[in-house]
Amino acid sequence: MSTGDAPDPNEKLTTIKFNLYSLKFTPYNDASYTNADILTKIITYVTNEIHKGKGHLIDRHHKRIGETPRELFISSAVIMPKDKRIRCTIALLRAGRVPMLKPADKFKLIPLDSTIGSIAEQTHFFIDYSKSQLVLCTEFNYHGPRASDIEYYFRNVGHETLRISKATELAMFMDSTIDKTLAELKNVLNIDIKLQPKKLVHLDSDLTGSYLTGINSFGNLLKPKYIKLEAMYQSPGNTVTSTEINKEANGMIKTMLKRFKGRPFNIEAFESFVVKYEDKDGQEEVFNLLKGKKELVREVDLKKITKLRQWYELIETEFNEFVDSI
Repeated sequence: MSTGDAPDPNEKLTTIKFNLYSLKFTPYNDASYTNADILTKIITYVTNEIHKGKGHLIDRHHKRIGETPRELFISSAVIMPKDKRIRCTIALLRAGRVPMLKPADKFKLIPLDSTIGSIAEQTHFFIDYSKSQLVLCTEFNYHGPRASDIEYYFRNVGHETLRISKATELAMFMDSTIDKTLAELKNVLNIDIKLQPKKLVHLDSDLTGSYLTGINSFGNLLKPKYIKLEAMYQSPGNTVTSTEINKEANGMIKTMLKRFKGRPFNIEAFESFVVKYEDKDGQEEVFNLLKGKKELVREVDLKKITKLRQWYELIETEFNEFVDSI
């Protein structure tokens, strides 16, 4: 819709966010393989499986005894050789409780017929392979697959199935917030964290063991939906008055920030992660983890955007600009 057009009263817009990551493969044996070589071989394998009517399903939780399965598969993939881009959709099969459907004209719920198939959530993502580092642009879908699921899927196919890679590395592009905080942090003043105990599985075990053992035990014992932790090193409402360096808090925050940058799946453990700190100039600053991500934001009528190409066109121009800038 152009700026001069009247708003469509029937148009219902939804805010869709896309996050940006770098993706790197470590070759299995053949050191001559580039990131692009490995990626295109993985995508070619997956598309061949799709064309055979098979697909390639992976359960990310297959080694977790008693955990709900997290079954993933790439449902569509298109290689654009001229642009050196790939358009993809990855699906997550929903396990557990059967969803209910409300008829349009009645106030009652009808269970969906699970004999027809499985309920799935899908996430659209796009990869640029024109440079030495791969750039991943992925839709943020709270209920669907995350960037860490995409990384796991590629790692599994590349290593377990094709034997062309032995490791993958995913790093989130940030608006310089983490680097700025690491460079300027002198003293932590307040820490405000909110998380779901069940999501601690997304956190590296050494971080949980070093800093969140108590929260983990509390969550396992009382099973709250959320836990909120606030640690204050100054009186509420006061300006900077700290005279002693909070070495333990500083160490924790620096360790976690470096981990968020290098292994971004750790971010998924938190609903909120806010730190107030004193910088090297003696000024109060605030770091908000979930507001520091590099994002592309679009307002979308989901009833009109139904094809993968349309999803790609939503972000194509800004994605081009971002890739050109790095």
